[in-house]
Amino acid sequence: MTHPATLERLRSRLSQLSSTSLVGGAGVLKLHLPQIERALPWRGLARGALHEVTGERNAITAFLAAAIGRDTRSEEVLWVTPGPTLYAHGLAQLGLDHRRLTIVAARRADDRLWASEEGLRELGYGAVVAEIDGADLTETRRLQLAAEKSGSIGFLIRRDRQASAALTRWRIEPARSDGYRPSWRVTLERCRGAEAGFSWDVEWDYATLSFRLVAALADGSLAAAE
Repeated sequence: MTHPATLERLRSRLSQLSSTSLVGGAGVLKLHLPQIERALPWRGLARGALHEVTGERNAITAFLAAAIGRDTRSEEVLWVTPGPTLYAHGLAQLGLDHRRLTIVAARRADDRLWASEEGLRELGYGAVVAEIDGADLTETRRLQLAAEKSGSIGFLIRRDRQASAALTRWRIEPARSDGYRPSWRVTLERCRGAEAGFSWDVEWDYATLSFRLVAALADGSLAAAE
């Protein structure tokens, strides 16, 4: 069980962060990849919502760091993880400044769930990344409702495939790379209110701190990006 003093410190930290968060309509987190955003009803990743991510852990970490890092509207980012495995310098290379980032390491899934729910409820226009396996429909609904209340955006990293209240489900895997730029195969596995099953190969440009579409996989064939 997490020590009460640790929980109180986290509550205090969240209170400090929420005082600097933006307030307003939910809106979207933009990837600035029109080919992907057109597949989503919100033309971006909906805020005030929970999104699930599965796949290869290092690929997920890098892709989410890049997506959140370039989103300047997410002033505060809470990353909830089972252990201290995140490398701040590597995340900064992907655009996620350590000054925006608070990392919570907790071994127990219940503690990570609590921290994630509190973060989603308190951070306003912030972003919460939660690494939690085994979260059931009731627990993910609580995370979704917390995000709706504040307008924050949540990303639930998981390996299992339980029923969930998340708006979307993504699979992120490494893609072929020239060795200089991180590349990912991004697959939209489920999307509330839209078709799914589409995949895209995306790479990261360190110089411009932006994504570039390499190829789109549709109807069983891989097409080069225009």
